[in-house]
Amino acid sequence: MSLRMQSDQARPTFGWDSLSESERRVADLVARGYSNKEIAQRLYMSHRTVGSHLYRIFPKLGLRSRVELARLVIERSFETTERLAS
Repeated sequence: MSLRMQSDQARPTFGWDSLSESERRVADLVARGYSNKEIAQRLYMSHRTVGSHLYRIFPKLGLRSRVELARLVIERSFETTERLAS
């Protein structure tokens, strides 16, 4: 069994920890206000791949829009900053 298969099997199916590294990068750029085309250019992938990542991200996080995703990413960022500051 490959390492990739092992890591995919160990990944939860719901919540932030269920996201792949690529999905997290896409989510971060959505929160920064980039369009799918701009995200694709920054991450060297097609805009369709970005859309595919978003299609998988929304149900994993129980979200329905880019605005909800951006809010969640920003909230997580603040929580992380607060933990590091204390």
